[in-house]
Amino acid sequence: MSTIIFPIKCFGAFRKFGENLNVEVPAGSSADQIKQALIRILGEQHKGLVEDSVLASDTAVLPGAYILKEPVDLCILPPVCGG
Repeated sequence: MSTIIFPIKCFGAFRKFGENLNVEVPAGSSADQIKQALIRILGEQHKGLVEDSVLASDTAVLPGAYILKEPVDLCILPPVCGG
């Protein structure tokens, strides 16, 4: 099975890991599967943060079931609080 490397731009709480992370997953993976791969890279201690965050392309926030069939630039957006 072929794999795809997705560059993920980091924002907010993820910035401490650098400006970008590369996640390699099987072709046809969902946004949720990419987030699970990100947890494996960052460690279980960051599982809650990753699960509470969303992945987005340059045009939309991606639902968890969204299937990515080709490489695209992604970003991970942590939850935001404020008023």
